Amino acid sequence: MSLLKLIHGRWGSGAAEVDAIRIDAASNAFPVLTYEHHKIHDGSSFVAHIDNTTANNDLHRTLIGFETPNTTKWLHMIMRAAVSSPAEIFLVEDVTIDDDEGAQIVALDRNRNTANTSTILSLQATPTVGSLTWMNETQLGGATFSYATVLDHIQLAAGVGPKAVGSAARGDEEWILKQGIKYALFIQNIGAAANLHEIHLDWYEHASLH
Repeated sequence: MSLLKLIHGRWGSGAAEVDAIRIDAASNAFPVLTYEHHKIHDGSSFVAHIDNTTANNDLHRTLIGFETPNTTKWLHMIMRAAVSSPAEIFLVEDVTIDDDEGAQIVALDRNRNTANTSTILSLQATPTVGSLTWMNETQLGGATFSYATVLDHIQLAAGVGPKAVGSAARGDEEWILKQGIKYALFIQNIGAAANLHEIHLDWYEHASLH
C-alpha cells in the first residue's frame, strides 16, 4: 500500500493548469525538495573537480579559474578542498591571468539523464562555454596571475578534509558570484613537501529576478 496519497493543485491561472500533488498519507505533510536539490533534478546543477600532486616545494600552487557569464543567470557555488600536507586555500575575485596557460576541464551536469551545458567560461583566448581552466605551479608561474579581492582564506590541515570555503552548511557556505567576473580558487603549500591538492566546485545556475 502506498504511503503517499494524491491530491490535485493548480499551478497556473488556466483551467487546465492542474497537476497531481502527492502528500504523505500518515501525516498529510508535503514531501519537500530543497531548492538546490530541485536544481539537480532540473539539470541546472554542475560539478568540477581536480587532483594535482605538487613537487616538494614550499608555496607551490594548484588553481582552478573561470569566468562567470555576463548575464543574470548567476552561479550559486560551494567550494571544498583537501590536502595531504599543510597548505592554505584562497578564493579570489576579479582575477587577471594570461589566457591559454592551463588545461580545460568540463563542468559535469549532476543529472546524468540530461545533456545540459553550464554557462561557466574557461580562461582561454576563446573561452569554452561549460568548461573551467586549471593550472599547476609551472603553468601558473608563467601566467602573470594577480587579483583584486580575497573573498576567503583558510588554513588546510594535512590529511583532513574536504574543507569547505565558507561553512559546513550550504546556506552559510554558498557564494553567489558576480556576473561577468573572473574568479580563482587556489591551494598553496605551507612548507616543502610533495602535496596532493584536491579542489571540488559544486554550483547551480539560477536566473536572478532582480
